[in-house]
Amino acid sequence: MNKIFAFLLILTCSFPVFSNEKNNTELARLFNEDQESQRSQSNDWDALDREEAARRDAVLALLKKGEVETGLDYFHAAVIFQHSESVEDIRRAHALATISETLGYSRAKWLMAASWDRLMMYFEQPQWYGTQFTTDESGDWKLYEVDVDIISDEQRAKWNVPSLEESKNRAASRH
Repeated sequence: MNKIFAFLLILTCSFPVFSNEKNNTELARLFNEDQESQRSQSNDWDALDREEAARRDAVLALLKKGEVETGLDYFHAAVIFQHSESVEDIRRAHALATISETLGYSRAKWLMAASWDRLMMYFEQPQWYGTQFTTDESGDWKLYEVDVDIISDEQRAKWNVPSLEESKNRAASRH
């Protein structure tokens, strides 16, 4: 009997656990639309703002109905909120990214850092991770101010964030 139990235990632990969770296809569609609009060269900012607001409303409706369940779902929702200009929406992005990472979606680590930095920037505080950029008076891109005493480049790497030197070089190459 003990041999059968041990065999079943070994057999059970040898196979991956399959989840019944399915990623939300509507949320994936909204995410893809969001990504396309971010790459768009359109200068119709009013139309873009309306489209982004409609996507955020749709995500809120999915959240209220309990239809956002997986790490990927929460990541998609977080990205959509990250593209807002509202502090409340950036807070939502940070919370949703945190849930996504907690559910095991590792790409959310970078988004957690980026949403935190964006909040700091909106509150006119130095960012921690170095994910946010701005332009100077002449229109040249630069890394938004970073508090270099809080996060090391080694810690940035754990959050899937480039080193500060890499981020500064990225800003310089955007001229």
